[in-house]
Amino acid sequence: MTYYESELQTLFISTIGGLKTSMKNTMKKNGIPLSPLYFMVLKNIHETENCTANYLADITERDKGQITRLIQDVVNQQLVVKSPNPKDKRSQFLQLTEKGLSFYLQLAEADQAILKEMRTDVSDQELKVFLDIGAKMLSNLNAINHKV
Repeated sequence: MTYYESELQTLFISTIGGLKTSMKNTMKKNGIPLSPLYFMVLKNIHETENCTANYLADITERDKGQITRLIQDVVNQQLVVKSPNPKDKRSQFLQLTEKGLSFYLQLAEADQAILKEMRTDVSDQELKVFLDIGAKMLSNLNAINHKV
């Protein structure tokens, strides 16, 4: 009997590592002094109306202190601005500045090129099956994590 679980784990870890390396190389090539986590934060701020630090902590599964420090860093680099949340005085909305949007768009374009290359020789049907299976596995993993 073949045990594919170890191969599955290796595939996921290698894929994530490869994506991080590609993003780091792209950032370095474009002179953008950020890490892949910053790209994910900029992406979530760009794509989420009324984005808050709490939302980012939840979506990235990072602790609020780490997200607070990261946000302060992008604010200091003039990539993000904060504005008051009129419904909750304890939180602030985050928005990309023009410079932040420029960085994000450069990285998003490079990210899409990498993802396109990743799926070379993979049909739409194969990708759909892979995504469906991956969604089931993620759901199973989330169910396990909520039991703990």
